[in-house]
Amino acid sequence: MNELLKIFQVDFGALAQPAEGDMPGRPLTRDRVFEAVRQAIVEGRLAPGTRLPERELCEAFGISRTVVREVARRLEAEKLATVIPHSGLRVATVTRKIVREIYEIRMELEVIIVRSFLACASDDDIAVAQEFGQKLLDAGMRSDKVGMVETMSSFLRFMTEVADNQIAAELLAQLRSRVNMLRVYAMAEPGQLETGMEGVRAIIAGITARDDAAAERATRVYVSRSAEAVLRHMERDA
Repeated sequence: MNELLKIFQVDFGALAQPAEGDMPGRPLTRDRVFEAVRQAIVEGRLAPGTRLPERELCEAFGISRTVVREVARRLEAEKLATVIPHSGLRVATVTRKIVREIYEIRMELEVIIVRSFLACASDDDIAVAQEFGQKLLDAGMRSDKVGMVETMSSFLRFMTEVADNQIAAELLAQLRSRVNMLRVYAMAEPGQLETGMEGVRAIIAGITARDDAAAERATRVYVSRSAEAVLRHMERDA
């Protein structure tokens, strides 16, 4: 069993089941392979710098080199992997400078989304936001870090849809995979789970009260503390 198959063996049973429209016994579709590799990177199961050899990916998923190369191009487009001359495809490494830049942009975008959401939100939308808040707190109480990351990402997509800000939505979509990866790094830091839950409560309180200033302030604090946790994580693992 190659190293990548060892990483993906937990998912392999589900991945091997034909998706709707797939024929049983056919190789996995390129979209499903891409999602599996992307998720492994975002969740930290494939660490920065990990080699992704074509042969091992072909063996792990029963796919051709042509499909592997298409998956590689998509990973590169999302800045999750990079081709190193004479070495091949590797999971992208993230520098402290890049982390700061991502979080600076993320903070401003999320503040814009929260402000626009409150300007457009119906009472039903506020109720849905509260439900997302409860799901986040429930995941936190279970210490389900990946669940918190996925729910926060869904919550942000929901607010973006209600806010109807196309440019902010496009920019956030470009950053989403890297932001989710960094969220996992942040949650790995001692105490950050509790800090994140505190931040969620503050954001939801501001949204519930329709208090723009409070919701924006809570969002800035939440994102800033997440950035600090990521940088601590990188320092500890250096």
